[in-house]
Amino acid sequence: MSRQIEISGVPDCIRLDGWWLESSTADASARNKVQEQPKPRVSRLRDTKALGILAFLVLLADWLFWRKTPGISVALFVMFLSVAILAMRQKQTTRREWVGALAFQLVCNLPVIELLQPLSLLFSAAGFIGIAVWAFYGRLVEGRQMGWLMMRVSTIGAILLPRSVIENVQSTQIKVGFKQRLKALAMPVVVGGVFLMLLATANPLLDQFLQRFTQFEFVSDIDVFRLVFWSACACVLWPYLHLSHCWVGEMPIHTKSMQVHAPWRAALINVSSVRNSLFLFNGLFLIQTIMDLGVLSGGVALPDGMTYAEYAHRGAYPLVATAILAGVFAITTRSMVQGDRILKKLMYLWLGQNLFLVVTAAFRLSLYVEVYTLTYLRLAAFIWMGLVFVGISLILFQIAHAKSVGWLVRGNLIALSATLYICCFINFAWVIADHNLTRKAPQHQIDTYYICALGDFAMPAIRAFEAENDTTLCAGHDTSLRRQTRIQNWRDWGFRKWRLQVYLAG
Repeated sequence: MSRQIEISGVPDCIRLDGWWLESSTADASARNKVQEQPKPRVSRLRDTKALGILAFLVLLADWLFWRKTPGISVALFVMFLSVAILAMRQKQTTRREWVGALAFQLVCNLPVIELLQPLSLLFSAAGFIGIAVWAFYGRLVEGRQMGWLMMRVSTIGAILLPRSVIENVQSTQIKVGFKQRLKALAMPVVVGGVFLMLLATANPLLDQFLQRFTQFEFVSDIDVFRLVFWSACACVLWPYLHLSHCWVGEMPIHTKSMQVHAPWRAALINVSSVRNSLFLFNGLFLIQTIMDLGVLSGGVALPDGMTYAEYAHRGAYPLVATAILAGVFAITTRSMVQGDRILKKLMYLWLGQNLFLVVTAAFRLSLYVEVYTLTYLRLAAFIWMGLVFVGISLILFQIAHAKSVGWLVRGNLIALSATLYICCFINFAWVIADHNLTRKAPQHQIDTYYICALGDFAMPAIRAFEAENDTTLCAGHDTSLRRQTRIQNWRDWGFRKWRLQVYLAG
C-alpha cells in the first residue's frame, strides 16, 4: 500500500530565493525578508577583527606620536602597520611570505632608524605602500598599478570609514521619535559651538571660565584636538585594513596609444634629418671636446680677464643640461637608429662624447670647489652628474641590445632609488665641514659662518679642527647640542643622533 508524503512547507532558502514566483502583493515582504538576512559569519568576524586592529593601531599612534618628538617610533609604527596589513589579507600568508615582507619593510625603514628626515620618510612610506600593494594584488605589480591603488586609498579610502559609520547608523532600527530629536539637536549644537568659540574669543571672562573647565582631569586628558587626532588616524589607517575590490575598483586596462599621423612630424623627424643632425652634433661636440682638453691640459690659454674658477663654474651645469637633452634626443629617435648601421655608429660616437662632457663638467666643478669650498648645492651637483652619466650609459646599452623604453625607465629608477637610499646613511654636514677644513687653504679663506651653520652633525669635524689647530673656530656660535638633535626620549632615538652624543660625551 503506497503512502502519500505531505510536506507542510518548503525550506526558507528556497522560498525566499523564489520570491519572484509569488504574487505581486507579496513582493515587498519577500524582498524585505531577503534584505533582513544576517551577514555571513565570516564577514562579521573579519569586520570585528579589522575594528580591533584599527583600535590597537590608533592607540599605538597616540602612544608613539601624540605630543612626542618622532624618531625610531616611526619605524616601529610602520612595522606594526605592515603586520596588520598582512594579517587582514584575504589570502592566507605563508611563513616564507611573512619573513620576506617583514625583511623588505625592515630594509625600507633602516634610513629612519639612522635618522628621521624627509628622504628617510619617503622610503618608509614606500615600504608600507609596497606591502599594501602586494597584499592586494598578491604579486609584484607595475608602477601604474601602485599609482592606481595609492590614488584610490588617498581619495576614496580616506572617506571609507566615515561613510561606513553613516551607513550603519542609517540602517540601524531606531525609533522615529528618537531620530527626530537627534535631527532637532544637531544644528543647535554645531552652530552653538561655533558661536561659543567666537564669543570666548571676544569675552575674556567667558574664555577664562572655559579654560578653568578644561582643567578638570576628565576633560584635560582627552581634549578636542586629541579626538581629532584619533579620528584622523582611524580614517587614514582603515583603508589599509579593508582592501577590497568593491571600493578600490578595477584598474583601467592599459592600452597602447595609437600613433597619430602628423605630416609635419614625418617631415621634420625622419631618417635623413636624424642622420644630418648626428653629423652636425658630432662635429660640434668634437670641437668642444678638443677645446676642453686644450684648456684643462694647459695648452690653450683662457680669454683675458677669465679665471679658471670662473671657467669651471661657467661650464659645469650647461654641459650637464646638454647631456640630458642628448639623452632625450636618443630616446626619441631610437626606432630610426635601430635599423640603420650608420646611424647607430653615429649615435654611439655622439653619446660617447656626451659621457666625456659629463666627466669634464665634474672635473670643472671639482676645480671650482677647490677654490670656493664645498656646499650642499655643489655636492648635489656631483651626485646629479653621476646619475646623468649612468643614464647615458644605460641608453648606450639599450641601443646596443635593443631594449625597450620601459627597461630604460626601470633602470634609471633603480639607479635613482639606490643613490637616494645610500644618501640616507651619509652625514653630508660632516663631509662638507671635513672637506672645507682639511683642504690646503689659508685659514682666513675658511667660510666660518657657513661651516658653523651646518648644524650639530658637523661638530665632530669642527671639534677635530679646533683640537688640531688649538683654536676656536665657531666663536660666538652656539655649538651645543640643539633640541632637534638631542635624544630626549626613546621615541626620538636615531642612530646618528646617538653616535653624535657618544662622541661629544667622550
